Amino acid sequence: PELAEAHASRGLILSLSENHEEADEHFEDAIRRNPKLFEAYYFYARATVAQGQFSKAAQLYEKAIAVRPEDYQVPLLLSQVYRSLGREDDAREAQRQGTKTAKRHLELNPGDVRALVLGGKAFVDLGQRDEGLEWVQRAVEIAPNESSLLYNVACVYSAMGETEKALDHIERAVETGYSHKAWLENDSDFDPIREHERFQALVRRLDERN
Repeated sequence: PELAEAHASRGLILSLSENHEEADEHFEDAIRRNPKLFEAYYFYARATVAQGQFSKAAQLYEKAIAVRPEDYQVPLLLSQVYRSLGREDDAREAQRQGTKTAKRHLELNPGDVRALVLGGKAFVDLGQRDEGLEWVQRAVEIAPNESSLLYNVACVYSAMGETEKALDHIERAVETGYSHKAWLENDSDFDPIREHERFQALVRRLDERN
């Protein structure tokens, strides 16, 4: 009970089960016990995004960056939170920093599909569409049936206005096991397709599954 890591892990489990109030208590406990525990800030931020609490998520991601500035994921995820808050300049700066960090990471870990797809989306958002889509395609070739990857690829196509491709990929994500309805409901990348009947059908499908 004294380990910050244990409380952070418990918070993650509870948040994935959508027991958010209890999860928050464990995340806060983890941070009190170890203010330099990256995982506590990172998973707490992700849990708050799933609840649509973007201001809180931004603060937590910023603290995660302060603890582990070499991590590529946080600035790339933070950029979306900034954009949801209307902080476009901050979003683009976070993406520029994130793509630089992702490039360094991929030099040592060329098969990291998460770095490829998150970095690819950032390149697309920054106007470097060809490079971004090349990263995304590399990721899909490496792990064509990984549900979390397919989810993120759907985010890329949704943000690009490629509605059918976005829906195709998010449907494949659900078919291969993706089940986090809260993310579908609160992820701003899906705002362009949220009212589409195929998207609404997926939300209903996850309701039935859960």
